[in-house]
Amino acid sequence: MKKAMKTCVAAASALMLALGCTSPAMAEEASDSHLNVALYLWMEGLDPAEGWNGWTTMRCGIGETLLTADENMDVVPCLADSWEQIDELTYSFHIRQGVKFSNGNDLTPETVKESIERTAAQNSRGGNLKLDSIEVDGENVIFKTTEPYSAFVYYLTEPMCIIVDTTVDMTDYNSSPVCTGPYVCEEYVTEQKYELVANEYYWDGAPSVKSITVQNIAGDTKASAMLSGDLDVAVGASATTLAQLEGNDQIEMVSVTGTRESDLEMNCREGRPTADVNLRKALSYAIDRNVIAQISGNGYATALGKAFPDSVGYGSDGVEEQTYDLEKAAEYLAAAGYEDADGNGYVEKDGEELVLTIALRSNASTAVYQAMQDMWKEIGVHVEIELMENTSEIRDSGEFDFIAAGWQTVNNADGQSYLKNRWSDGGPDNYSGFHSDAFQEVMERLDAAFELEDRIDCFVEAQKVLNEECPTIFLCADDNITLVNTSRVDNVTVFPIDYYMITNDWTIVE
Repeated sequence: MKKAMKTCVAAASALMLALGCTSPAMAEEASDSHLNVALYLWMEGLDPAEGWNGWTTMRCGIGETLLTADENMDVVPCLADSWEQIDELTYSFHIRQGVKFSNGNDLTPETVKESIERTAAQNSRGGNLKLDSIEVDGENVIFKTTEPYSAFVYYLTEPMCIIVDTTVDMTDYNSSPVCTGPYVCEEYVTEQKYELVANEYYWDGAPSVKSITVQNIAGDTKASAMLSGDLDVAVGASATTLAQLEGNDQIEMVSVTGTRESDLEMNCREGRPTADVNLRKALSYAIDRNVIAQISGNGYATALGKAFPDSVGYGSDGVEEQTYDLEKAAEYLAAAGYEDADGNGYVEKDGEELVLTIALRSNASTAVYQAMQDMWKEIGVHVEIELMENTSEIRDSGEFDFIAAGWQTVNNADGQSYLKNRWSDGGPDNYSGFHSDAFQEVMERLDAAFELEDRIDCFVEAQKVLNEECPTIFLCADDNITLVNTSRVDNVTVFPIDYYMITNDWTIVE
């Protein structure tokens, strides 16, 4: 009887569709198979070979890499189902069989080779792969690097390494790339939305959510959009707006400590006051990071006294953090030769008052830095805040005392490039001009630290050097918060690293 009723309903539905009508039940069914979401950050374009576009492509569930990172930050198989290191320069990846692109074409080792070569040639970060050659050997792709480089395997998780179908016309890949993920971009409206539909060829099981609209919504309106029902899932709502969700039983705030951090870089160049490590340590000990985290994240940030949040791993939980200790701050300030000789509340040296300046963009919030001003005043250090249209000029010239900074610590599920770029000699992001023989030695060892235990030892030692020599005052790590309407969607996993979001695990709540 039930089967007969379903047949009748199906026939009636077909007739209504033929007549151009839609029943209320059908409309509800269509609505229930669709979700509206907002990403952590809106970026234009989806071609992973261009800039940071791959991060959007990954967040949308459109693209996949050979390897990926899970919610515990462990690197696991994806389009490659196994891999091995042949020698210190050579890696073999076995390409998963039976995978198809969203156009129905087979994923082959040859396509993997051409896709990675395309990214290495076109993306500004392609050189980070340090590729010497890529060859195909049966079902395997063989990579050879130009030098021992233990971060190579991790770099293949970076969204720029999303595999695309190179056998078709790639002209429109910024709006509709052909990839292997659970979703396909059916429509792209610049600055407004991505319309996603389920990939019928997806190798890891067809998604039960048949369509998703990814909307471009500002962070300060995401919480209200969740409350109004305009969004079902949202990442990156402004912390100051989250209080309006308290007491709402249908909207869950799923939170993990994220992998992005905020800090203050100090100029370590000769001739600057902060070239003195004793002054740098005094300034660091005078900061109460718990207060800063509260102000910065409005209760949704974690105090950070080292280079990596614990959510990243790398043995960070065994690293002694920079801490708040006014007694030690005073001791290091005295060791640097500063005292308040004239009793005006500020320290001087050789008759000259110490005055330092924090350079901030004119549109930046000053609350955190005003709090730091007050904390430094407690030890007699005079700090001014200077607002300017653009801080990049003085940052690049080295003409500053402090520069406010914020970084993604694991661009490729690994922190090696973060450490090297920020604090190594010649690092492209070493704006503080920091040099340390001890740090250089650790970085050289890290390149050849292929065993996980050895890598962790290097990461721990590097963080200890940074805390001892203190080129940077680490402040806090933002919580990675995903808002989920639990009456609409289930099985949403929140990752510490924010270029993962939409997966084929998402289901519509019955």
